[in-house]
Amino acid sequence: MNPVQQKIPCVYAIGVTDESSEKRKQQTYKVTATRCLHSKAQFEIASAIPTEKLDGTCCLVELFEGQPWLWARHDRKPSKAGERKFAQYKKNFKGKEVPDFSWNPEKDFKEVPPNWVPANRLEVVDGVVMPDKLGHTPGWVPVGLESRQHCWHLSAVSIEDGLALVLRESKDHIGELVLKAQPLSDLVGQTCELVGSNINGNPYGLGNKKNPMHFLVPHGSMSIACPSPDDQEALLTWLNGETSVSGVEGIVWHCTNGELYKLHRHHLNLSWPIKDPRLSQQPVRVEVELTDTSRNKANEDSARQLDDLFTALHSLNGQVFDSLRHLHKNMFPRTQNLEES
Repeated sequence: MNPVQQKIPCVYAIGVTDESSEKRKQQTYKVTATRCLHSKAQFEIASAIPTEKLDGTCCLVELFEGQPWLWARHDRKPSKAGERKFAQYKKNFKGKEVPDFSWNPEKDFKEVPPNWVPANRLEVVDGVVMPDKLGHTPGWVPVGLESRQHCWHLSAVSIEDGLALVLRESKDHIGELVLKAQPLSDLVGQTCELVGSNINGNPYGLGNKKNPMHFLVPHGSMSIACPSPDDQEALLTWLNGETSVSGVEGIVWHCTNGELYKLHRHHLNLSWPIKDPRLSQQPVRVEVELTDTSRNKANEDSARQLDDLFTALHSLNGQVFDSLRHLHKNMFPRTQNLEES
C-alpha cells in the first residue's frame, strides 16, 4: 500500500468556518467537508482501496547507519519570527482569500535535529526543500536509543534484535488480527502508525499506566468495506452506525497512482473518540517468538519496558484473545487484579 509521506488531503473539498475546532482545541477555525469531491479524487477514487485511519503517530522504517531503524515524524516548523511574518501577511488581506505566502527556507524556520531528513515527494527548488502553505516541512528523525522523547516508539521495537511489534489483519483467519514480532527489515520503506497507551490520549483503551502497550500498524493494512464517497449520505450513515465495523476514526483511500485521500469523522461533524472503537473489538492472535538471547536480555535488564512487553507476549504465543484489551489483562494479570481491587 502507499506510504504516508505527506499531509493527506480530504477526499472532499473542504470548507472553513470561523469557529473553534473540536479536533484541535487551540485551533480557532473549523474545517469540515463540503458535498463536493476533491477535484483530483473524483478521477481516482473509483479504483481506490479504503482502509481504516488509525489514531496514533506516524512512523517510518528505513535504514540508519546501515541497519533497519524506526524513524519518528518530525516536521520542520516556522520560527517565532517566521510565524509573525506569516500572521502579518494574512492580516493584510482582512478575510479575503490569501495568496500563497513566500517562505524563506533559510531564515523563517527552526533548526532541525541531527540526522533529520525531509519526507519524500516534497517540492524542491534550487536544491532546497520547500515547505507547505502553512510553513511545515514534513520529515523524519531516527529514534534515539536513550531518548525520553522516543520512549514509546522504543517500546514497540527492539532495534538491537531487529524486531518490531506489528499489528495487522490476519491473512489466514478472516476477521482476526495478528500481533507478531516481525523483522524490521521486512518493513523498510514502509510507514506505520504507532498506537498505544501513551499516544493521543489512548482512544483505543490499550494497556495502562503501570504496563503500557504500544505497537506499529503498517499503513493500509486494515481494510474496511464502506460506502463510496460518491454517496456522502450513505458514508455518513455508515460512520454514524452503532456497529463495531464502522467504529473508526476515519478512512484513508489508497489510489493506484500512489495518491492518498482521507476522511476524518470530524470532517462530517461526528465525534471522536468513541466508546467502542473497531480496533479494540476484534479478536487478536499472538505470534511473538523470541530467541534465547532475547529472553536472557530481558532477565538481565528487567527495568526496560521493551523487554517486558516482548517477553510477556512471548509467553502467550499462539493464543487467541477476544480483543486487545483482553490480551493485555492476560499479559499482566497481577497488575490487573491490583488495579481492580
